[in-house]
Amino acid sequence: MSTPELPQPFGFYHILTGTDDLHFGYWPKEEPSLSLCRAQQALTALLFELFPQPPARILDVGCGLGATAGDLSARGYEVSAITPSHELIAFAEQHYPGPRYLSCGFLEDHQLLDIPQFYDLILFQESLQYFPQLLPVFQKAKKILAPQGRIVLCDEVSYSPRTSEKSAVHSAGEIERCLGEAGFYIRRHKRIGPQVIKTCREILGLFEDKRELLIRTFGDNAKDLVDHYTQGWKKQFDWYSRGCFGYEVWDVRPDRFTLRPYMPGDEEAILKMFQQIFGIQRSMEHWQWKFLHDPFGGPLIITVWNGEELVSHYSAYPVPLWMGDQMTLIQQVGDTMTYPSYRGVGRGPTSLLARAVRLFHRLYCEGQIPFFYGFNTGKIQKFGRMFLKYIPVTPVYEWILDSVSLEMLLKHDIWRFRLLGFTTKAVKETSSWADDFFEKVRGDYRWLVARNASYLKWRYLNHPDYDYKLILVRRWGHPVGWWLCRIEGNTLLIGDALFDPKVTYAPQAGLVSLLRLIRKQGLEITEVRGWFSRHPEWWMKRLYELGFRDQREHQNLDLCFTTFSGDLSPEEFSEMMYFTHGDSDLF
Repeated sequence: MSTPELPQPFGFYHILTGTDDLHFGYWPKEEPSLSLCRAQQALTALLFELFPQPPARILDVGCGLGATAGDLSARGYEVSAITPSHELIAFAEQHYPGPRYLSCGFLEDHQLLDIPQFYDLILFQESLQYFPQLLPVFQKAKKILAPQGRIVLCDEVSYSPRTSEKSAVHSAGEIERCLGEAGFYIRRHKRIGPQVIKTCREILGLFEDKRELLIRTFGDNAKDLVDHYTQGWKKQFDWYSRGCFGYEVWDVRPDRFTLRPYMPGDEEAILKMFQQIFGIQRSMEHWQWKFLHDPFGGPLIITVWNGEELVSHYSAYPVPLWMGDQMTLIQQVGDTMTYPSYRGVGRGPTSLLARAVRLFHRLYCEGQIPFFYGFNTGKIQKFGRMFLKYIPVTPVYEWILDSVSLEMLLKHDIWRFRLLGFTTKAVKETSSWADDFFEKVRGDYRWLVARNASYLKWRYLNHPDYDYKLILVRRWGHPVGWWLCRIEGNTLLIGDALFDPKVTYAPQAGLVSLLRLIRKQGLEITEVRGWFSRHPEWWMKRLYELGFRDQREHQNLDLCFTTFSGDLSPEEFSEMMYFTHGDSDLF
């Protein structure tokens, strides 16, 4: 078969590259000056490192002109190669004899594609975009794959909803979601977008340099098609350059466990699991409040199943964040749990929890949020640093007002504060005052969860388990700050606070009034406790002036974060983030 008889764009690429390896090139960092042909060979070599030793049974899905299938056959593998194009199969049979070629789609019925547990490896090399739905593809692959077999995938991926809508290329998250749901786990993985982007420049240059040759070879009717592909490669190069496109390689293995995002009805199994692991019976109302009624989005949950049994779970909930000069969404890590009997499955990055976290990152984090955060003990941190990308950034300190300091604070004359214009009131609703006040003082705290009206209402006032008290402090009728607390035994737990740094006595006026109000109700408070970050400095000064002392939190918790933006450092996070006990899942 001659080149003009090949279907497009294969005919074009065959002339442009002068090779039958019609796939992307790979330029290792140490070899940036390879030719396109050598770079294509380098990508093939990278893939072959993931293959078992011959004579394994290989299925090449979307074999193109047959170059890779022929190479594998020559190496001693038993190769079956498929593509729906009769023309491509005829070319492959003529130029690369050895494999069994089949002009057929992967999801079609054929004896070579329906042998249970037959293939040792299934190769998808730049062929996923030809399947609009990936789950049926991976489900079929699992049926015909040997128990110890594997899938090797290499393909372009989308990192942006915009590029997913404008091309047939699947998002990386969707690929991994379907792999998890079909019962595969990722054994090895590489992101090599920066090492393949040169392919775009090379092919684009060849289209421009050899435009007239293509038109002479394929006729004047090919002009529009040549221009179409030229523009397509320009767009592709732009997407790669802006980080909207990439290229990834996976080595995946079949497993009895499946992963998937939350589906309605999962909450019954989740609550049962929570009770058995933590010994706490969480109500359905609490679960719905946290994950379904969050006004900022969700639910963000990945579940791991052994058949019908939920065995591992990872979640977070979105919250708004003021980052110095802009508002964005981030996530706070929620419930992380795995049944003890399943904690030995896999090692490190292939453990069930690490698999869940990986899928969570791909679906809900990468390209969508700058970071998420949580509070972790040293044991969790060690595992997290190694396999979950957790980075501890600052220790958590508890601020304590003991009984002696409390009595000294209560000696202040409430009328003195009233003469200065201060009044306090327990409020049960938030409105525009909360939005206006947050907008006024947010710059004095640098980075912080946006304590605006919708957040305060959801996080505290609508909480199904606790009767939080939101104590608003005004001066001459204008809000100047608030305390958020609840009572536990003889302890007043401060969960949150926000004050105007320019109004020096506002925290004092509010706390004295609150403590006096509690005593009038016949309740005896012997200490006040709360978490506060050690910055901003003016806020630490206010706490010391109130009589608080600080000590390391008793569980040695650290604030940890996982960043999805390359320009965020742990030092910057530690110096900028204002947090309280209420920013944790423990208040």
